[in-house]
Amino acid sequence: ALCTLRQSGVLVWPSPDLVERMDAKDVLVRVASLSIGLEDTLAYHTQAELSVGMRRSVAFQPRVLKANRGTGGECVWIVKLK
Repeated sequence: ALCTLRQSGVLVWPSPDLVERMDAKDVLVRVASLSIGLEDTLAYHTQAELSVGMRRSVAFQPRVLKANRGTGGECVWIVKLK
């Protein structure tokens, strides 16, 4: 649907082809230090990284955890200590 809109001249950002070429979660990490990013954005690529990193970061504040797949809002969790 977005490709059809784009082909008809409607501006769509990001373009569907760009989304396919770029992993949105890694893009958030890449721009974390820019004025448009959040400095505490992290990516965990292994189970060990997730285990250690989440324990450290959730100790300070609730975190949003997103699986590295899909863009429809599925596999998103808010993690916080009780």
